[in-house]
Amino acid sequence: MKGLVKLVLTLLLAGSALSAAAQLPRTRVEWGVIGGFNIPDYTTDMDLATIRNKLGWQAGIYTALKFGVIAVEPQILYVRQGLRIRPEGASELNVKSNSIDVPIPVSFRLLNPLRIYAGPVFTVMNDCKLKSGGDLLDFGRIRPSLSYTVGAGVVLLRHLMVDVRYNGQFRSKHDVVLPDGRQLDKLRTYNVAVSLGYLF
Repeated sequence: MKGLVKLVLTLLLAGSALSAAAQLPRTRVEWGVIGGFNIPDYTTDMDLATIRNKLGWQAGIYTALKFGVIAVEPQILYVRQGLRIRPEGASELNVKSNSIDVPIPVSFRLLNPLRIYAGPVFTVMNDCKLKSGGDLLDFGRIRPSLSYTVGAGVVLLRHLMVDVRYNGQFRSKHDVVLPDGRQLDKLRTYNVAVSLGYLF
């Protein structure tokens, strides 16, 4: 009799566990490609310096691990930006910044197909060049090593993703020295990025 009671209790517990597991949201993986343009805004406290920002672009790989109405979305992006700096009494400097960024935003998907993003962005490689005549001179980093992104996106026709994000930095950079020895005091960079993606 005790063996039968144990068997019935075991079956009831197993059935309850399977029922609870069936009600949990399933993890789903998304992936695709993404690309678009960004509007940078470089500023500095350097006295009497004029900065003109140039339109940039980005492209990369998109992934997402979806847990119900929340998803973690690691990405790898190649980001190209540029600016022109004219210090007082000097000629204009044409600066190009190429970087590999790894945003890891969390998206909230309470209202399908709308997505709200927020999360950190890690700059793992930054190659800054100064155009001088026909040459490009390397001189250091301009984009921040750690920044953040917030924004919103929408998925159309199940595959086409459109999003707009604001990318900012937590603190200004104090160590940017131009090849001629001038230092950019408290260089800050922000950008608004508009991207199109295709989900496979």
